[in-house]
Amino acid sequence: MFVVEDRGGAVALMVISLLFLGTWPALLTLLERRGRLPQHTYLDYSVTNLLAAAVIAIAFGQLGGTSPGMPSFFTQLTQDNWPSVLFAMAGGIALSIGNLISRYAWAFVGLSVTNIICSSLAVVLGTTMNYFLDGRINRAEILFPGVTFFLIAVFLGSAVHSSNAKDEEEKLSMSGFINAFEHYQSEFSLSRGIELSSDVADQGVKLLPNQEALEDGEDDDFDTGTVEFIVQVEKRRSIKVFGSSRWLGLGMVLLAGVCFSLFSPAINLATNDQWRTLKDGVPHLTVYTAFFYFSVSCFPVGIGLNAWLLYRPVAGVPPSTIGAYAGDWNGRHWALMAGLLCGFGNGFQFMGGQAAGYAAADAVQALPLVSTFWGVILFGEYRRSSRKTYLLLGCMLTMFVVAVKYLDDTFQDFNITKKWILLTDIGGAIALMGVSLVLLGTWPVVLAVLERRGRLPQHTYLDYSITNFLAALLVAFTFGQIGADTPETPNFLTQLTQDNWPSILFAMSGGVFNGLGTLATQYGWAFVGLSVTEVMASSLKVVIGTTLNYFLDGRINKAEILFPGVGCFLLAACLGSLVHSSNAADNQEKLSSAMVNHSNTNGDNENEELTKNLLEKDEPKDCEEPEPEITEAAQAVEKMEAGTADFLVDLEGKRSIKVLGSNTFLGLGIVTFAGVSYSLFSPAFNLATNDQWHTLKGGVPHMVVYTAFFYFSLACFAIGIALNIWFLYHPMVGVPRSSLTAYLKDWKGRDLALVAGMALPLVSTVWGIVLFGEYRRSSRRTYTLLGSMLFMFVVAMVILMASSAHRRPL
Repeated sequence: MFVVEDRGGAVALMVISLLFLGTWPALLTLLERRGRLPQHTYLDYSVTNLLAAAVIAIAFGQLGGTSPGMPSFFTQLTQDNWPSVLFAMAGGIALSIGNLISRYAWAFVGLSVTNIICSSLAVVLGTTMNYFLDGRINRAEILFPGVTFFLIAVFLGSAVHSSNAKDEEEKLSMSGFINAFEHYQSEFSLSRGIELSSDVADQGVKLLPNQEALEDGEDDDFDTGTVEFIVQVEKRRSIKVFGSSRWLGLGMVLLAGVCFSLFSPAINLATNDQWRTLKDGVPHLTVYTAFFYFSVSCFPVGIGLNAWLLYRPVAGVPPSTIGAYAGDWNGRHWALMAGLLCGFGNGFQFMGGQAAGYAAADAVQALPLVSTFWGVILFGEYRRSSRKTYLLLGCMLTMFVVAVKYLDDTFQDFNITKKWILLTDIGGAIALMGVSLVLLGTWPVVLAVLERRGRLPQHTYLDYSITNFLAALLVAFTFGQIGADTPETPNFLTQLTQDNWPSILFAMSGGVFNGLGTLATQYGWAFVGLSVTEVMASSLKVVIGTTLNYFLDGRINKAEILFPGVGCFLLAACLGSLVHSSNAADNQEKLSSAMVNHSNTNGDNENEELTKNLLEKDEPKDCEEPEPEITEAAQAVEKMEAGTADFLVDLEGKRSIKVLGSNTFLGLGIVTFAGVSYSLFSPAFNLATNDQWHTLKGGVPHMVVYTAFFYFSLACFAIGIALNIWFLYHPMVGVPRSSLTAYLKDWKGRDLALVAGMALPLVSTVWGIVLFGEYRRSSRRTYTLLGSMLFMFVVAMVILMASSAHRRPL
């Protein structure tokens, strides 16, 4: 199988991972903004995400020769390495939960801030854990200052969100929309208890709102950041954010960040067995095997949670059904692509981390830069916001970049002896992590797009879970099977038969954490925004996960660099919260200003009619009910400029998760949960592949990364499917109820959701700003907080990379 042995290969992997992980959130956000239910999108995403893991495990895990110390993927599937497998799957669960939460956080906080906060939290927690898990091979004097910068980025991200929310509120108030939306939100709140009709499963379905009518409208009439653009986005998107508390989205982001911080240490434990959980003679899980188990656990978590969300939606998303999901093909290709990007991004990250140390591999948390690019360019995030919002945004990004640089500087000289690793130098590992960064930063964008288009998040997540698991299968059966199968380095299929259940459990626990984090982030995107959600969740992931991995890896990273970087991630997460609060205040101001302007220009009667037509919201309906006619007034707000009050109102009307008027702490709580979940899956994967706790029996080789990733993805898939199926019938936060029938028929946006499953915050932030116009026309305070958050996140990433080092043989 492929072997990573030099710095160049590791760096290459990390770069690719960076792009992938920063792009997939943009795809999901795109679907959400187009009104596709986030449940539908995530279900599609889960499928291709697992598929990517399978490809990596089979390809890289089976490539080349195998030995007792380096078994191939199939060889490790038969070994007694269950402790490592469980670590890997725990990491997958953590990631899945973090992804689910961040999916909603993107809508509430924005793509840019969400990814910055999530990644910063993931680094602050996850990198600290990985530092100790890796035997302190990273330079602590560089790493931990970088962690500090990530923490600053988190705080700046929160400030950006708050400032931008205030900007949008001002725009809507000045345009005369705020009072209408208060009535709008009140009517909606009273209707959340509607029951699914008895004939749901037997009827053809169409998602609300009318996708064709929305997409046929004039999409270039309104400038990004204007009140018209804000109204347009709100009416289109599936997650309604108007009137929601700014803390709701930040809460989501924080939860997502915590979830994200856990999966990396879990993978670390799965592949290196620092806790000596494997029996004597059982080889460590290879990164391919660990990643496979990781993805396996992600899949059921994502499918389960989103299936549940179909019927019990949250965040104002209309209920759906499995049948509605199955028939929802609108945007499905994007959701599937997001799953592939996320799956391959995670796989490349783990492959690079096996060589460079998982604490340093967390440098892919720079993905918020990619997500911010997408958020600003595609979605017009933060356009026409206040100077405060722009200042916060710049500070956040700057702090994030500095933190990333610190993280990169923690690399030390390599002395790798495990020949079954994919790349043989640190450059290859970094390159792989870079690819992982792009993939992991892009798939959230895809899911966010579907939610903004009105697709139920349950449908989206179910699609995402399928391809996410397929990606894990592809990785396991390709990379995990390539090369010689030796007792030391068994290939993927060999490890499936080995007595390595401790490693399997670690890998699957990581998958569970990942699945929970992913589920949380999908809602966090809606409440907090893609940018802040990704930054906060990633920062929390680093704060918790990197710290765990640091000790799991035998402190091979430079602590003097690592922990300052962790501090930077923590600051980035805090900044992300401020960004969310500021942005929420901006939006409220926009709506208030819009109300005043319309009243002065058109008179009270005409204004009342306009706001009634624009903002009138039907009671949440099941996905199977016929679509309402789009009024002329509603069609008049098509294609508004991002950041305007009209755009906010329109977006709220379209999205599946309704966020206007929601509590600010709700989104922050969701993001925080996602970040905590993400922070656990990496240490779990670490334990699955390295067996630091010595849980494997004597003679059982460590689980290779492909096998661990397979179990990880399997756990992700299981929890994702289970939770989202449950959410189909028991949706949360105002998401409409659905059913499996509705999900199966929901083909709108399914392509996007499936693609998302096969792809973090810097990348996601880029997508959030570019695609969704996040933070456009926000206040200066919001921009200042956003910049500060991103700056702190970058600083933390730099510090984290600076603390990287060579993993010493255990």
